[in-house]
Amino acid sequence: MKFSPVLGLAASLAGTARAHGVFSTIFVDGKSQGDGKCLRTSFTVDKITSPITDLDSPEMACGIVGQTPAPDTCGVRAGAKLSFEFRLWASGSPPGTIDGSHLGPMAIYAKQVPSAAQDPTGAGWFKLWEYGYDEASHTWATEKLIANDGIVSVQIPGAMPAGQYLIRPEIIALHNLAAGPAQFYTGCAQISVEGGPSGPLDVPANHMVSIPGYIKASDPAVNFNSHPDAVKHFPYILGGPDVHEFPGTKESAEIAFSPLDGAVPADSAPASTSAMATSTAASTPQASSRPSYGGVNKGLAVSSDGTCGASSSGFTCLTSVYGDCCSSKGWCGSSPAYCGEGCQAQFGICKS
Repeated sequence: MKFSPVLGLAASLAGTARAHGVFSTIFVDGKSQGDGKCLRTSFTVDKITSPITDLDSPEMACGIVGQTPAPDTCGVRAGAKLSFEFRLWASGSPPGTIDGSHLGPMAIYAKQVPSAAQDPTGAGWFKLWEYGYDEASHTWATEKLIANDGIVSVQIPGAMPAGQYLIRPEIIALHNLAAGPAQFYTGCAQISVEGGPSGPLDVPANHMVSIPGYIKASDPAVNFNSHPDAVKHFPYILGGPDVHEFPGTKESAEIAFSPLDGAVPADSAPASTSAMATSTAASTPQASSRPSYGGVNKGLAVSSDGTCGASSSGFTCLTSVYGDCCSSKGWCGSSPAYCGEGCQAQFGICKS
């Protein structure tokens, strides 16, 4: 993504804080609104990339410094594709999304507010989308995020009432539970939904939660160790409320990790925005797809962290728990995104 001089200061702080990940930018129908614009954040704070581990902290609502409103609110039409970018460093230099070891689920929450400047904590939050772990492809949501250059997207439902909202993408990293609690990475975008119905927001009480408070330190969702060497008891069950599905809204199961410039399919069939909350079937290539084994270097070490390829670790994905295919971006998996175009045949199976 484009380097912003305003964000350059964050890079100068690299000596005082280790980068983990930060929510940096929103895109409306593929168009950047500008780094940091309409976000409750501050890229001059040295801990902005650090995780939140106190689940009762007000920072759980909109992240570190999230109590301070953004000066701008971005207009988004109902039915538009709203995308969020996560970066390793706010400046985008050095590049990256989040450390590859930080495996875990993701979700996107929303809260309608009288004013986008109001305190974000408390009741009224509901979930638009979630993705946990896909047992079929051995893939966590964070791995999908990294493979998609840090971009995750959601459709703002056409039936979502007009008004001002806080939109909150969330990453939960579960890789370090042997040494400490789950790590949350989140933030809030201030948006004004335009063109939606004029009536009140109608979300059932059981789909509404308070943040902080919607998840507890004792919940199974934050006590599932995602470290590759940990003993796991699947399925992984996501925490928080069920996803609220607005009636009459056409959603696409492919939109979350689709290319940034990919449009919301106009003819997509209604489907849940929730994906992989428990064990589900992964996307698979067409029946005519054929695996290619001929170019695989079988003398390479098998990836233990999901990385692969010439420009990354040099590991092979063949027999890896993450999947047998090495994507063009250097990540192991088994879906078409990993096994299709750009797949690195020397480091795993490719299908065409």
